[in-house]
Amino acid sequence: MRYNFFVNIIRKVAFIILKCIFFIKVEGKENILEGPFIICANHRSYLDPVLIILIFDRRVYFMAKSELFRIWWLAPIIKAFGAFPVKRGKSDIGAIKRAIEVIKSGNILGIFPEGKRNRTKEIILKGEKGVATIIKATGAKVLPVGISGKIVPFGRIKVRIGRPMEFKDNSLDNQEIVDTIMNEIKELILK
Repeated sequence: MRYNFFVNIIRKVAFIILKCIFFIKVEGKENILEGPFIICANHRSYLDPVLIILIFDRRVYFMAKSELFRIWWLAPIIKAFGAFPVKRGKSDIGAIKRAIEVIKSGNILGIFPEGKRNRTKEIILKGEKGVATIIKATGAKVLPVGISGKIVPFGRIKVRIGRPMEFKDNSLDNQEIVDTIMNEIKELILK
């Protein structure tokens, strides 16, 4: 599904503004798939989902922490861009079902498997297993994305889109699937 005309104008203007503030380099756009898939990216700043929304021309439906939907001015904006709430720290069956529905409807799902912003010195955090449940339920391919750089005025930000990953063996352990994805994201960051 594409963004509507109004939202697309906002996306284009926002990207121009961001390019005036940061030096943004995007690599691997040729790896973007046509059908439904899951974008799995690392999460270091509030800018990460914005970058993905601006880079991908098709609508990306993000799982976003439920607390964001309680902010009166932010909730309508993130809903307009396709976000839906997930309760962190426990298994949110409703959010998993919504994510599966997004994929089965032929759309793109965006997930930050770390489950929160990484505020440590580690390159990535350990991934949560929810994404593996969605992969097993839908058979969706995963598009790993590594985001690196400093989020400061005139800082350099690099977004690397990796090659699609497919997990056909449903007997794989959920943590093994997530670890494989997170290792690929780490490699993209370190390139």
